[in-house]
Amino acid sequence: MKSKEKVVQTTLTPEEHAILQAYATQRGITIKKAVKLAILTLLNNDTIIKDDPYFNLITRSLFQNEKASQEVDQLIYKTE
Repeated sequence: MKSKEKVVQTTLTPEEHAILQAYATQRGITIKKAVKLAILTLLNNDTIIKDDPYFNLITRSLFQNEKASQEVDQLIYKTE
């Protein structure tokens, strides 16, 4: 282990561990590598994409704008 690396520890049920072991075995990797892959995948895929229009919508009341749903569709689906 490199001096600046950190150790992360957790507990699993026997069933969860068996699933993890099977996953690692099927891919020919260690449990340690499988867990690191899972963590990195979560961190890379579970973030809000700042350029995604869905997360940058300016909210307005539907009562104030009869075409609000059409405007949302335009932003999300890039329709005209």
